[in-house]
Amino acid sequence: MHRYAIVLPLQPMAVGERYAVRDWPLHITVMPVFATWSNAAQLAASMGEVASRTAPISAVAGPGELFGPKHDTPVALVDSDEIRALHKAFVEELDIHVPTFRRPDFAGEGFRAHVTATKRGAAEEGQSLELTQLALVDMQPEPGQGRPMVVAVAALGEGAREVEPNGPWSAPDLRR
Repeated sequence: MHRYAIVLPLQPMAVGERYAVRDWPLHITVMPVFATWSNAAQLAASMGEVASRTAPISAVAGPGELFGPKHDTPVALVDSDEIRALHKAFVEELDIHVPTFRRPDFAGEGFRAHVTATKRGAAEEGQSLELTQLALVDMQPEPGQGRPMVVAVAALGEGAREVEPNGPWSAPDLRR
């Protein structure tokens, strides 16, 4: 199995970019880390389907809160019906890939949209967020790299534009 996440970046991401977890660009995770036997191309196709049916989202960063097991990770909550609907659409769309969530309590009813503060900055309460892109992130890229990597992006309202499905990080296509 391989692990992925799907995020709404505040600024566009590009295929092939890698980020240390503490240095990620600001984003809202719409599908928390999940494991699947599906490969990046299969997931990118599903992500593109959802993106093509979803208009760009305007939201506002809300109050801060502390997340994480030690309640020491600052986040800005984002109360958005559109983001909750997007999460629900992904839960339904990705069902065919039989995802196993690392933290199932963060999916479905437990989903809480937020922007986590990183070394790059934080979302301020009241800040307007214009969300126009989805990114599929490989959370366990090829050995030796150790940093999550963007393997596909999709513009909201358009579907998948870029994908690197045959990189060494892709799981085999098990549908054959």
